[in-house]
Amino acid sequence: MLATEPLVAQAAQGGAGEPLSAIDWLSDSVSLPSPVITPPPVAPPAAPVPPVTVLPLGAPVADDAGLFLAREIDLPADLWGGSSANDLARAFLAVPEISTPTLRDFYASLAQAKFEPPVDAAVDNSLFLARLDTLLSLARLTEAEALIQAAGPPQPQSFRRTFDIALLNGTENAACEIISTNPDISPTFPARIFCLARNGEWDVAALTLGTAEALGILSDTEDQLLLHFLDPELFEDEELLPRPSSLSPLLFRLYEAIGERPATDSLPIAFAVADLSETVGWRVRLRAAERLTAAGALPPEELLAVISTRRPSASGGIWSRVSAIQSLRAALSGKNAVQISRSLPPAWDAAVSAGYHAALAPWIASRLQGVKLERQAHHTAFEIALFSNDIDMARKYAGSSQDDQSLLAILTGAPFEMRNATPLDIAIRRSLSGLPPPESYRMLLRDNRSGEALLKAIAVLAEGVEADPTALANALSLLKALELDGLARRVAAELLLENSQI
Repeated sequence: MLATEPLVAQAAQGGAGEPLSAIDWLSDSVSLPSPVITPPPVAPPAAPVPPVTVLPLGAPVADDAGLFLAREIDLPADLWGGSSANDLARAFLAVPEISTPTLRDFYASLAQAKFEPPVDAAVDNSLFLARLDTLLSLARLTEAEALIQAAGPPQPQSFRRTFDIALLNGTENAACEIISTNPDISPTFPARIFCLARNGEWDVAALTLGTAEALGILSDTEDQLLLHFLDPELFEDEELLPRPSSLSPLLFRLYEAIGERPATDSLPIAFAVADLSETVGWRVRLRAAERLTAAGALPPEELLAVISTRRPSASGGIWSRVSAIQSLRAALSGKNAVQISRSLPPAWDAAVSAGYHAALAPWIASRLQGVKLERQAHHTAFEIALFSNDIDMARKYAGSSQDDQSLLAILTGAPFEMRNATPLDIAIRRSLSGLPPPESYRMLLRDNRSGEALLKAIAVLAEGVEADPTALANALSLLKALELDGLARRVAAELLLENSQI
C-alpha cells in the first residue's frame, strides 16, 4: 500500500498568535529573538481582571481563507463549531502518517477548505498555521502557498512558510526580494545573510554575518555554512562539521551552494520537490517523482513525463518499474488489447511497489474504456477500478471470490457476508451497518465540536491496519454519522486491500 512520509510535527504550547507547532524542517525564518524587558513592580489588582483584546474593525482573520468551499468535500461550513483554534490545531497535528490514499487526500482537502473560523480565530491563528504545516508535511507546497496568498498580505509567521516553499521550489530570489522590500517581515540572520548574498550585496552579507557571530545567535552549522557560502575559496580546505540529522530548506540550499547537496530520500517528503529540477540526474528525478506521486503531491501526468524521458539502461529496482510503466503506456497508446492485458499486471505491481498506484489508477482506468481485456488482467483491472472509484468498471471485472465480492459490496453499499472473517473484516462490517459512533464521539458532536471529532477519527484511521479494529470501526462510524458515507466506504475498502497485501 501507499507509503507516505511521516508527519514530523510536534505539538508545543504557544500563546495566541504564536505557532502552536512547527514542522522541524521549517527554517524559522522570521523568529527573531526578543529582548527580555522586566516590567516595573505594580500593586496587585483588587479583583481578577479579565483579559481584553482590542482589534481594529474589519481586521483580517487568517482562517477565513480557503481554496474551495466546505460543501465541495461534503462538509458544513460551521464544522469547527465551538472549538477553539488551539484545540483544532492540536487535533490537526496529532494525525500521524496516513496509509490509505483516499483518507490522506481528504485530510489535505480539510486543511485547504474554507470553513467559518473558530470562535477565537481573531486572536489566535494557530489553526491557520497548523493547516499550513499539514500541507507542507504532505508536500502540498502549491496549495500551501495559495492558502497563504488567500489569507491576505504576508505576515511574519506565514512568510516563514513562504520562504521555505521558495527555497524548495528554487524560487528563492523572489522571496529574497520580498524580504528586501518589506522590513516588517524581519527574517533571521541566516535568512537575511543568504538573501543579501543572493541579491549581490556580498560585503553587507559578510558584515551581517560578523554581527551575528558577535551576538552568538548562529549555530555552529549555520556559521560554517555561511562562511563557506560567502567565501568558498578561503574555506574550501576546511572540513565541514558532521551534517545535522534535521535540515531546514535554508541549510539544504546552503549545502547545495557549496557543492555538498544532500540526498533527499531520508528527508521529509517536501524536500523531494527540489529534486524535480532538470539540473539533477534522471534517477534522482525519477525517485522524487515517484515519492511525490505516492504522496498525492504530484499529478500522475508529471510522473509519466519524467518516466518517458528516456529508456532505462539498467534493470532491477526503479529501472524495472520504469520499463513496466513505459510498456503499459505504449500498449495503451496502441489500443492493442493483447499487449495491454500482458503489460497491465506488471505495470500495476510496479506502481504498487513504489506506492503511487492510487494516483495512477484513474489515469489507467480512463484509458481502459472500450478495451476488451483478457482474463489474466481482470483482477488487476478490478483493483484499478477500486482505487479509481469506478463502480461500473469494478462490477465488470470483479471476480467470484469472496474478497472481490465483499469489496464491491462495500463500495456500492450492498449487504455482504464474510466467511472466515478477520477482526478487521468484522469491524468494517459493523461500522458500515449503521451503528452509531461510541459515546466519546457523540459527546463531541453534542458539544458542537464536530471538527474535533472528525480529526480524532482521521488520526485513528491513519494508523491503518495497525490500529485496534474496534477503534477503526468507531472512527468509520463517526464518518457515517457526519454523512461522509462515500469516504467511509472507500477508506474501508482500502484498509481491506492494505490488509491483504501485508
